[in-house]
Amino acid sequence: ITPKMKPRSQFHLLTGFIAGFVCAFALLLYVYDVKSGITTVSTSTTSLARFVDPPARILCMVLTCPENLEGLAKTVHDTWGQRCSHLIFASSENYERLGVVQVVEASNGGYEDLWNKTREGFRHVWERFGQSYDWFLKADDDTYVIMENLQHLLGGYDPDTPVYVGYKMSRYNVSYMSGGASYVLSREALNRFMTQSYGSEVACPPPKRMGVEDFYMGICLQNVGVHLVDSIQALDGDIKPKFMPLDLEAHLSDSNSSIPEWLRLMSVAGVETGLRCCSNYSVAFHYASRNRMLLYEFLLYHLKVIGRFQMSEMPKRYQLSLSDLLIRFPLEDNSLIKDLQQMSEKPNNF
Repeated sequence: ITPKMKPRSQFHLLTGFIAGFVCAFALLLYVYDVKSGITTVSTSTTSLARFVDPPARILCMVLTCPENLEGLAKTVHDTWGQRCSHLIFASSENYERLGVVQVVEASNGGYEDLWNKTREGFRHVWERFGQSYDWFLKADDDTYVIMENLQHLLGGYDPDTPVYVGYKMSRYNVSYMSGGASYVLSREALNRFMTQSYGSEVACPPPKRMGVEDFYMGICLQNVGVHLVDSIQALDGDIKPKFMPLDLEAHLSDSNSSIPEWLRLMSVAGVETGLRCCSNYSVAFHYASRNRMLLYEFLLYHLKVIGRFQMSEMPKRYQLSLSDLLIRFPLEDNSLIKDLQQMSEKPNNF
């Protein structure tokens, strides 16, 4: 290269280097954008396949009443209910527009009939859909459920084993799952409830007004060999509750007064408040008003945080065989409830 040509060659070399750097940087930005989750999770049920393969088939049974149809029930239907494999509402009147089915008499649809509504709701579900779904979620119409997190949690369990998942509580020395926080029955658990407990007054409380629905359900399931899986222990390495009996605001408050005394007394695990209250992979929150449900829906499925992508942070889930289940969640062989007609300590209206 002659002295006259050398500066021009150096200029071409520098230009080529800069152009290559810019192209490489642009390519990196493109790859980052694709992988950073700029798009949010779809609210359709098909999107759940990206999290659990194959996704569990979950039927959601939501208890409601005629006066809540156009408010809470419709909001459930329009938000998290869309992500259930199948959604039905159990009530005292039919309302076809929302898929509401009458399971109790029209005069028996209030809070005092919660146990009867739950029993008859599960009977309806079992007779029509028992073999079509893997898991059966029972929730109230003021509960908000994050179905993707539930799908992930249940992916570690076999629906053909007798499993009952939720927020574990205890009263009268009997363990059960909070009804307000919602709970989930495996196909085999529901099978045992319907074929062994439902018609037995020795194993399961009969239909009655003012029945303590969640407490009764715990008795019925324990007496037929169903395993209670506390959500605190349901995911590997995550020891925070995932089904919350109260509104999220009450759990987040640092004030002890936000947690009612009954919850502290009946919770099997200690109740924490503040940011450590709940699992980052929580499934359900109770006492959600219509506006609170819409707030959850917006924050979870519409609000976008640029550059944040969480798939790599997903917690490990168990892959439990029946023998693993027996070891980790042994049956609670409670002699106090083997024969309910002989049970000494029980609620007044039992």
